[in-house]
Amino acid sequence: MTGARRIAGRSAAATVAALGGAALLRRRRRRRHDYRVFVLEYHDVGSSGSEREGVVSAARLARHLRFLQSHFRLTSLSGAVEALAGPKGPGEDLVVITFDDGYAGNYRHAWPVLRAAGVPATVFVASGFLDGGELWFDLAERCLEAARQGAPPEGPIEHEDVARAVRPWLAGKRDAVWTWLKGLSPERRDAVVERLRVAYRPTAERTTALSWAEARELAASGIEIGAHTHSHPILSTLPPARQEQEIIRGRDRIATELGTVPRHFAYPNGSAIDFTDDTVRIVRDAGFRSACTTVRGSNAGGCDLLRLARIGVGNEPTLVLAARLAGLLDDRIRQRLGLVTADAHLAH
Repeated sequence: MTGARRIAGRSAAATVAALGGAALLRRRRRRRHDYRVFVLEYHDVGSSGSEREGVVSAARLARHLRFLQSHFRLTSLSGAVEALAGPKGPGEDLVVITFDDGYAGNYRHAWPVLRAAGVPATVFVASGFLDGGELWFDLAERCLEAARQGAPPEGPIEHEDVARAVRPWLAGKRDAVWTWLKGLSPERRDAVVERLRVAYRPTAERTTALSWAEARELAASGIEIGAHTHSHPILSTLPPARQEQEIIRGRDRIATELGTVPRHFAYPNGSAIDFTDDTVRIVRDAGFRSACTTVRGSNAGGCDLLRLARIGVGNEPTLVLAARLAGLLDDRIRQRLGLVTADAHLAH
């Protein structure tokens, strides 16, 4: 699926929002007392003007928050979960801000904006990233971008797995590469990424994780720190015992470093095919109160708290954000437009 088609879908939704469609849908829903919890999913945040894929600038985040505060009540994930679990569900529309993976930008750039606006948030951290490891998809992208920029190979490139990743990437078929890599077992995926690293040493700087000290400071300030496994595998590619190891290890590392057991979890990548019923059972048995997917949509009272829908947000204008909150880009709509698969690689 092409990026052009993705952009066209978002542009159409933004046009509807600009013409008042989003506000109309919101008013109609509220007149029915159909209140929802909207969980927004961000990743990294950079300095103003820094908005490569997966990164939102601090200035854009501030604009998003101003828009949200003018139309919704922003609350913590814990507060939203309790509202969803209550006998009557939420009595008003609520918005929750979340960040996935544990990037240093969540502390350096997002937190000052959140603090100034008085907005709570949840940061889901992959504990291995904070322990000094590199997120496999970040490393893969740096290697593939080095190949795209014409970096001469430094090692053997005849391996079919290297070619299977590099050739479609150079042809602009990035989505196909991510779909393939994410469907591999962690062992084979890591082997492919290592071969890419040897063949095309990345020149771009690696992404920086939060330090545990920064995570503790965020937690002390009221930011909730949630779990996102240890090494960020696609859980559905693992047998249940391995899934449990990843989930428990991530939970326990956070508990050790922060002194409190995390209450909330986010499934890595998080689409409907990235976790299983066994995964949900393991998360429940591990003591988590809620778990977030990346299935695009909102949450009504009585929903499954271990399968919370979220709305992915990127470096987009507030009109697109308004369209997302109106449901114009929910998965049921995106499936009709052929956008679900195309956006899957954006979810970490």
